[in-house]
Amino acid sequence: MSNQTLLWASFIISWLSVIFLKKEDLKRYMPVALLGALVSTIVIEAGITLHWWSTKETVFPFVNMPIFIYGSFLVGILWIFKFSYKRFWLFLATNACIDLILIIPLDNWFVRRGILELYNITPLQMFLMSLGHATLLYCYQLWQEGEASPFKRLNVNQSSNVQPAASKPLRDDNEEE
Repeated sequence: MSNQTLLWASFIISWLSVIFLKKEDLKRYMPVALLGALVSTIVIEAGITLHWWSTKETVFPFVNMPIFIYGSFLVGILWIFKFSYKRFWLFLATNACIDLILIIPLDNWFVRRGILELYNITPLQMFLMSLGHATLLYCYQLWQEGEASPFKRLNVNQSSNVQPAASKPLRDDNEEE
């Protein structure tokens, strides 16, 4: 099977799995998945610039970008959040297991097939970067749902009707008499 067929199949099959997500879950977790794809795009571009890796085979129109960022990675974020959000340790353990599978055997397989080349980065560095990325996404989702607000932890009413002094109506001196 050609590399192009494998890359396109990973993209299409991943997106077909979204059919099984509830509409509410898709709406709820799509922003964090898009942020994950954006951050991964930036990390991959930085990695190419810093000579950590290079992509040898891509799919049009993704010139420097492996197609799995917008396929299996993005859709994987949706599924991981669906099954592990609100349970941070399960979320982190799930990400750690998936990252270990992706970094050690799958990256080596991509290198052997000529899709990817790794230069100046160790598997441990890639693993730690992936866990940092996952933690960032989890914090973003907490913030997105209003759970990361400092006011919530302090039990401060966020919707109080506090107005600056300049916007308060002037007192009418006749009312006091």
